[in-house]
Amino acid sequence: MTEVYSGISLNDLRILLKQEVNEVTLEDLYDLSIHFNEETKYLPREYKKEYIDSVLNVIIKRFALLKNDTENYEGYLELDQIDNVNKLLKHESTLINHILNVIVVYTTYLRKKPIHKPGTVFPGRVSIYCDGKNYFCPVKKYHMDNDKALCKYCIAQAIEE
Repeated sequence: MTEVYSGISLNDLRILLKQEVNEVTLEDLYDLSIHFNEETKYLPREYKKEYIDSVLNVIIKRFALLKNDTENYEGYLELDQIDNVNKLLKHESTLINHILNVIVVYTTYLRKKPIHKPGTVFPGRVSIYCDGKNYFCPVKKYHMDNDKALCKYCIAQAIEE
């Protein structure tokens, strides 16, 4: 992907993201699900299946939504958002991570939704919720310093106790 530039419209970003997933195959999505299952193998058993099913379904639905998206998005990426988008879309990552990152950019900057769907249950039986205006995540504060976590890009706000 070419680097996202200052002043890019959200519609142009949508077009770029669609180009990024245009060549993704069903086999690639299958590999993504295998990778995700491997990444979550140490989650508690009573929580693991529900979490995996929820997250994989969201990934597949958002992927399909992006591929077929014809919505008109008003506005432009802000300067700080451009840096984040460029970090996420670097091609240094694996294809699986790249697919996930494209979906994260789409979800965060175009759909304006949290990365995990509200209601996704985390260990401790806590979940992301919306107060009607803002999204809140009960686990975000624990992952902000994790380089592999995408929490720093998510629009959900951390819940401070």
